Amino acid sequence: MMSSLNHASQYYTSMATVPNLAKEWADRGQYTTWTSTVPENARFGPLDVFTICAGNIDNPAILFIHGYPTSSFDFRELFEELSQDYYVCAIDTPGYGFSSKPRDGYVYSIHDDARLVDHVVREVLKLDKFALFTHDKGDTVGFALLALYQNYSECPYQITHHFITNGNVYLPMAQLTQLQKQLLDPVSGPALSSNLNGTILAQALATLTYSKTLSSDEIASLASIFDYQDGANVQHDVIQYLNQRSQFEVGWLETLHKSDVPTTIIWGEQDQISPIRVPDYVWTTYLKSRNHVSTYWRLPQANHYLQNDAPRVVASIVNSELRSANDLDLRNEEAYRVF
Repeated sequence: MMSSLNHASQYYTSMATVPNLAKEWADRGQYTTWTSTVPENARFGPLDVFTICAGNIDNPAILFIHGYPTSSFDFRELFEELSQDYYVCAIDTPGYGFSSKPRDGYVYSIHDDARLVDHVVREVLKLDKFALFTHDKGDTVGFALLALYQNYSECPYQITHHFITNGNVYLPMAQLTQLQKQLLDPVSGPALSSNLNGTILAQALATLTYSKTLSSDEIASLASIFDYQDGANVQHDVIQYLNQRSQFEVGWLETLHKSDVPTTIIWGEQDQISPIRVPDYVWTTYLKSRNHVSTYWRLPQANHYLQNDAPRVVASIVNSELRSANDLDLRNEEAYRVF
């Protein structure tokens, strides 16, 4: 059930200087509630989960799942590119964006996030079919959702296409930053998180993970979203997803291998955290030889946040794959397909 109370919009009413991009995104969203399926989280009760949709509900749907440490806000440019032809929706998972950011022992879980997405698809958005577009940590949530999807005896929805973008989907080949390692660590992580704020995180991302130069409003918007419910201070808790990734990643990749959903990898080649050897390995080992449609695109000009560095190119690839078109309007230096 959707709530008429928009907590994110209220958050910006008391600010002296409002970051326009973030407030516009907040104003367009809605809230639903979610109670974690993790037994240790029972005492926390229902959480507020931010969702956002754009476009005509009668058009084919695309569901976006964001990465760490950001939110659905990452997809604002793709929403603009794709909402004329598709019904586009995104979710902020707990601990991120404008959703609740519980602490004091709350267990953030990839499996729980996947169950949340499954619930939102069935009970909130009521989608019969949709393409799944994931990024970074969202890739991992997408794999866990794919496992749920395969385990249904009669699935109430159809995933029509699976888009996987920059993320550490095979950790042995990843290149975590020093900050990520320190946040993950059980000793340094809690202390470091307690001293972080949105501005520090936003500026670090702007320096390391984009090929374009972010505007002052983009940086301020990112910072304000991190600061919603003091979200910078839960970074040690939410980054623990990497330990879950390490524990379950082979099984999740095997789930991807046996999936009958058409799958496309799109990767920004300038990414130093999730370097190109990561998708190369997943493509060669789990996708290239399977019996179902698989494609792999590289974007030489894009970094980790390829959807912000090259939104038109990414949208063109999405359009091409969903329409099975062969007349992709891209110059060779913008993107190329790996065979």
